[in-house]
Amino acid sequence: MMELEPILKHAPVFLAAMFRMMGMFVLAPGLGGDTVPRQVKIFFVIALTAVIYPTINLDANLPLRFDLLALAPVLATEVVIGFTIGMILSMPMMAVQMGGLIMGQQMGLGLANFYNPAIDTEGDIIGQILFYVAFGVFLAIGGFDILVFAMVNSFDRVAIGGIMFGDAPLAVIVGVVNSGFELAIRVAMPVLCVIFLETLAMGFIMKTVPQLNILSFGFPIKILGGIFAVYAGLAFISETIATDVRHACDRAVGWVTTLGPPGGASRPSPFSSPFLETTE
Repeated sequence: MMELEPILKHAPVFLAAMFRMMGMFVLAPGLGGDTVPRQVKIFFVIALTAVIYPTINLDANLPLRFDLLALAPVLATEVVIGFTIGMILSMPMMAVQMGGLIMGQQMGLGLANFYNPAIDTEGDIIGQILFYVAFGVFLAIGGFDILVFAMVNSFDRVAIGGIMFGDAPLAVIVGVVNSGFELAIRVAMPVLCVIFLETLAMGFIMKTVPQLNILSFGFPIKILGGIFAVYAGLAFISETIATDVRHACDRAVGWVTTLGPPGGASRPSPFSSPFLETTE
């Protein structure tokens, strides 16, 4: 039993660090949802925690006992930290999926929905294309490296058990969700404008030529008009998505730097990209 004492001393801290890492795998791009099998997720969580654990300052952590009742609040708050980082980085992907869903519904493609396991929700063809555009940008700018860096830096900024339920980042979560809805509307706006003009024109035609079957005549025009709007505004949509993905990466790293006391320890960012300029 004496040989297990050194291991049991580290067990609560390692478990709490693993739960913080686990929160990241709930919504992180490419890691959340059902895209990655559950067994692979567990393996990655344990492996990343084992790699990061030697860099954690154990003296700065709160004393933890290997007791379920004492650890439960700490584990819950640790999950919130990882979940927030993953949600900030995945919000552009979910927002463009919503924007594509809005486009498809207005174009009359609502029946062509299918399940997207990457974000564990339904989507349509246009939303799926935009999702892969956003995810491609995320990969191109080193999104996974930024994700891991933000998680590692969080252990420097806030100790294990150093954040409580009263410190939950509600304002950050609300702001990220609000920006996601804004991105979805901006992405869908070209199609919405064209569909609105097409509906207005069809209304005038129906009043002018009542003998015309407006349902059979207007439905294909609405689809063709929506596809033309997506094609014509593809450059604007792609630039909007790329800008928001970059801002999400900047926002995730910037939020981590705000954790903990002002002027606390923080790792220097290994990324030289101009959009990753974090401020204290």
